[in-house]
Amino acid sequence: MNRDLLPKLVDPQDHAPLQLQAEPREGPAISEGTLVSLSGKTYSVVRGIPRFVSGEEYASSFGYQWNKYARLQLDSENGTNFSRDRFREITGWGPEDLRGAWVLDGGCGAGRFAEIALAMGARVVAVDLSSSVDACRQNLSQHQRLDVVQASLYQLPFREGVFDFVYSIGVIQHTPDPKAAVLALANRVKPGGRLGLWIYEKDWKAYLGTVGFKYFLRPWTRKMSRTEVERFSNRLEALCWPVNQMARRCGLVGRIVMRILPVASAYLQNVPLKDGDFREWVRLDTFDMYSPAHDHPQRFSVVASWLQEAGFENIRRHPHGGISITAQRSR
Repeated sequence: MNRDLLPKLVDPQDHAPLQLQAEPREGPAISEGTLVSLSGKTYSVVRGIPRFVSGEEYASSFGYQWNKYARLQLDSENGTNFSRDRFREITGWGPEDLRGAWVLDGGCGAGRFAEIALAMGARVVAVDLSSSVDACRQNLSQHQRLDVVQASLYQLPFREGVFDFVYSIGVIQHTPDPKAAVLALANRVKPGGRLGLWIYEKDWKAYLGTVGFKYFLRPWTRKMSRTEVERFSNRLEALCWPVNQMARRCGLVGRIVMRILPVASAYLQNVPLKDGDFREWVRLDTFDMYSPAHDHPQRFSVVASWLQEAGFENIRRHPHGGISITAQRSR
């Protein structure tokens, strides 16, 4: 934990300032210590990460998957620009926007998009409810402009209106109350600052092909243990692999074929991954389809209305599938 983060931190329950009790150590970083609120509540800093929750609650499947597949989706690991391009298409933000800005990553996972924001020059605070924070910190430990925080989106331990940019990509639909999650993130954007979200969309296209399989099978897979879901997902991937291997090289026809398979592969067709990385990514994303405790797609008009309610303007939709939406908080 960097010391310059402390002024932005508050007790997530009563929003009181926090004081740091840490082991004496020179330099700006704190690896172990205790954060104490005015009311006497304490929160531990463990392995450099402030911890504001005692467990993973509904997000345990994500903690498992992002520690198991910790580096798979990092551009620096797989040799592609897929995450960078996806970040820019969803948010429209680039280095000219983020350089020197304080940026909050809401639901960081293993740090896939935090790596992109850091490369653009941002001062990044990456937060997640799950134990994926440990993978994120380990993956990006070379970056001094990064802090990783374990906390709930519903009880964020940050002052209101302190971040220049806030984004959350592929996370909101996996929370129990998507509106509350959006409003909590929006509340941390400073006046004039910007918010970027990507959320599963609730429309007719969501029930075709692969996604249709997901919503057909999830009532069954939700009753399984994590081990059973993983075994089921891996078997599906293995069954579909011969078709995927051929179809990913067959253009539009191949994409249509991949779209109707019960595994998450079609959107990866044109990503220049090696066969081994491609298979592993499909295995990961198929587990990601069937394992979450919550999956609540939304409508663009509804999300836009939440942002209007929160005092945002310049609400824009970006053409990246799902709900890619950005907005600016009114000054």
